[in-house]
Amino acid sequence: MVYNMHERFIDAQPERVWELLATIGGEEDRLWPEGAGSFRLPEGLGPGAPVEHSTLRYCVGAVEPGRRLWFDTGKQLSGGHGFTLHPQHGGTLVRHELKGRTGGMFRLMWPLIIRRQHDTVIEKVLNNLEREATPRAESPR
Repeated sequence: MVYNMHERFIDAQPERVWELLATIGGEEDRLWPEGAGSFRLPEGLGPGAPVEHSTLRYCVGAVEPGRRLWFDTGKQLSGGHGFTLHPQHGGTLVRHELKGRTGGMFRLMWPLIIRRQHDTVIEKVLNNLEREATPRAESPR
């Protein structure tokens, strides 16, 4: 069984965070980091829509605007991964969880290679989300 979690408090309302999160994998994606492989949702963000994540193929599992985005990963990982948004202290706690039973080569590759890469990419996604969602202070002239 694999369980991996990342959290970040974003100083923005859940609606704003969702607005940005809902672009992931699309034409207007400002969250997926450069150099992290590809992450595309060629048919958009809807339950059952295909996900092209580098060489992996899976589907969108659940879309609950303002609350939850979940991906069903199939045979590689029986549970899946995704984001939940939790209103908190005038902002949003964003949690990304990956959980399930591993299968095939994923079972061997997760602890050796994939986990570190995954952790790096998710932290960069959260960095980008924080940068895009947080209002910038005006610079003094």
